[in-house]
Amino acid sequence: MSPRKRSAIDELSLFLITIAFIAAIIMIFLNLHRFIFLTWILLLIAYWRSLSKNRSKRYRENQTFNKFNPFVKNTPQDVDVEYNYINCKECSQLLRIPKKTGHIKVTCPECNHSFIKKTIRGRINRLK
Repeated sequence: MSPRKRSAIDELSLFLITIAFIAAIIMIFLNLHRFIFLTWILLLIAYWRSLSKNRSKRYRENQTFNKFNPFVKNTPQDVDVEYNYINCKECSQLLRIPKKTGHIKVTCPECNHSFIKKTIRGRINRLK
């Protein structure tokens, strides 16, 4: 039986670790040693999140965090694993095409420009 792959440290856990580190430094300089347990709580939550077996729940929590995180650029490519996103060659409209289809004829709904796009696939099927 192979060991189960665990979740790595995601953006939310990294944020918690960073806040704990900054809070610890501030508490040391302001001589607030009795509140140091707050930094330990943040570190334990981040550690618990990285070892959690409920990866789908941790993923949803991280996605919710990323919606409000100004440092993460939320693009459709980060969320969608079944589709590739490309821009139309004429009008630069964002188009969604399915992955693993080989070559596909794409028609932009905005400008009706048609072109053939190659998607990632193990073997390539030719268009007839």
